[in-house]
Amino acid sequence: MKRSINNKSVLHKLTGEVENADHPLMKQIREEGVRKLEETRFPTSRDEEWRFLDLKPITRTDFVPSDQAGSKPIDNPEHYFIPESDSSRIVFVNGRFDRELSSVDGLPEDLIAGNIRDHLDHPAVKSYLNKLVNYEDDPFTSFNSSFFKDGGFIYIPEGVTVDHPIQLLNLYSDAEKEYFATPRVLVVAEPEATATIIEDHIGVAGNKYLTVPVTEFKLYQKAHIHHVRIQRDSRKAVHVSRPITYLEKHAEYHSYTITLGGKLTRNEPRVIQEEEEVSFTVDGLVLIDGEQIADTHSLLDHRFSHAESHQLHKVVVKEHAHSIFNGKIFVRRDAQKIDSFQENRNLLLSEEGQVNTKPQLEIFADDVLCSHGATIGQLDPEEVFYLESRGMTKEKAKEVLTYAFALETIENIKVESVHKLLIEEVKRYTSAEKSETVSA
Repeated sequence: MKRSINNKSVLHKLTGEVENADHPLMKQIREEGVRKLEETRFPTSRDEEWRFLDLKPITRTDFVPSDQAGSKPIDNPEHYFIPESDSSRIVFVNGRFDRELSSVDGLPEDLIAGNIRDHLDHPAVKSYLNKLVNYEDDPFTSFNSSFFKDGGFIYIPEGVTVDHPIQLLNLYSDAEKEYFATPRVLVVAEPEATATIIEDHIGVAGNKYLTVPVTEFKLYQKAHIHHVRIQRDSRKAVHVSRPITYLEKHAEYHSYTITLGGKLTRNEPRVIQEEEEVSFTVDGLVLIDGEQIADTHSLLDHRFSHAESHQLHKVVVKEHAHSIFNGKIFVRRDAQKIDSFQENRNLLLSEEGQVNTKPQLEIFADDVLCSHGATIGQLDPEEVFYLESRGMTKEKAKEVLTYAFALETIENIKVESVHKLLIEEVKRYTSAEKSETVSA
């Protein structure tokens, strides 16, 4: 994709993709994606929402579709499986569904979990696939739609509680060429359905690739979903994600995003309130170093009265890394009795690192309780000195304080193996010894 994500060579590939669509809905989504992609200008640093990002890792690389990249096999893919999801796991390799690695035998009989390609005639798929995505003038969602082939589909029937977490495992392998992947997920939770979903993105090698995941959630009344999103891409990868959620009355959605990998990441979570009395969380933890760039643009859209929302976005920056946060709490005119909290805390551990933060409130209602804030700082010298006085070296004291700072988001993740994994990742990051190894 030289110069732009929608250059002529890519659009030529898209023409073939649309012509080869084997289902009317798939063809419709691809055609709409191509049309919008042709009409949408690719963003640059001159655009306000992108002004801190250098998109050269995308525009100056001629990515090819993953099935044309000469992908290499993955050794021991089971190493990345979550034990609690032994029979509730959907696996994608380079954006394509892998039936052999997937296992859903342990899920309730009426629940659907698998490749969305196999369920394109399901009423929920017809109603919501590609209908929930609401990103204005965004070439990345259109790009994902244009290359739509496979995707995860999770349908939780009314009143069903899923005892085991469902793992959406995205593995990215080494390849002969630099490639792109377009993962797609649709989750529909009927009234009073309850589930935990672990969405994991793992680069198993150090190669360069582009992944553009789009995830759509539809929660009916009293549905409860916990969504843990772990991004451990290759340190050369570019990751641009679009997770969006719609909530009906009394629904609860709690999201925790952990950003560890990637050369350049852009995450844009959006939560849309469709009825009164909902509750949602959009927390995040970013641990970056080297030349990494991590950008989070979030929108908490309160459209009706009586809602509670919470966002705590914590960031640790080392070396030359760069963190960007732009979070918006939007309260519409008729959305009274809103209780919303947003905070971005940044720990800057080097003189070369950068942090740009812009929490925002747009409130058009009177009876609300909304707050936001941002902090950027270094470790407290008095706290470091205290730990040194207790026998720690200065370096070890900094490690302990950084570790404590990062733990708050992880503590809310209740899946034991995932919690343990993330604690190990935090330890590895805060340790004086650097490691490029991906663990599971």
